[in-house]
Amino acid sequence: MSVKKLSVLLGLRDKVEKSFGNMLDDMFQKFKNKQGLFRGSRRTYTAIDGYADEPTKRGYELVASTVNEQLDWFKQHSKDYFGVVLTIEKTNAQGVFADLVVGRENWGSYSTLELLRLKSILDSKFRAMLQELPIRKETIIWTKSEDDNYINRNIFESPLEKGFSKTTLKESYILPDPHADHKRQPMIAEKSTQVNIGEYTAQEFSGELSNRERAEFAVKYDVLYKAVIEALETANNIEVKESELGDKVLNYFF
Repeated sequence: MSVKKLSVLLGLRDKVEKSFGNMLDDMFQKFKNKQGLFRGSRRTYTAIDGYADEPTKRGYELVASTVNEQLDWFKQHSKDYFGVVLTIEKTNAQGVFADLVVGRENWGSYSTLELLRLKSILDSKFRAMLQELPIRKETIIWTKSEDDNYINRNIFESPLEKGFSKTTLKESYILPDPHADHKRQPMIAEKSTQVNIGEYTAQEFSGELSNRERAEFAVKYDVLYKAVIEALETANNIEVKESELGDKVLNYFF
């Protein structure tokens, strides 16, 4: 196993920080403005004999991606960033450590520099990204989709809606007149009849999260953030060691 050198990580830091920032921006915008990415639908239509076909009533839009797939991608491509910046902080740390206890789980002992860097990440657009995680419409009863196109993907479907497209036929007829007279104009009436002209189905698909799942992300964020603050308070509860470096710099110049 090769030994990593701090100089190499410092050289990589600017690159991974820029990539991570761009990735956060991309995910934020994707969740906020492109929810169509996570939604699909299927509409069918069959005209009844004697009536014209209506192709515009048919359509099929696949769910391009799911929120979980996007988060898995984000996790995979964030590893370099977290590995580089937190390893630099740990390497630069001067022996001030504290346990990071998240909920009831002790994640181990971390330096104050690692904890501060983690806090800055949590304070960044990372939080905004989590707040914009797309959620499914709450007015629909969703079930896990067994559609062949969505096997082994976290995609849900709405109940299949079925029905008939209708039109109104109007028919004119002469009203009976008990006092018919060749000088009187016949009375004309109009009768409206609704008829079925086609059969349709409609269904929605979603790769979004439930409201509860997004709420769980918010809870996880708050628990971790609180743990980081508490760990920093514990780590910083030590006597200071005064530095003479400032005096030396001032005396050197002045």
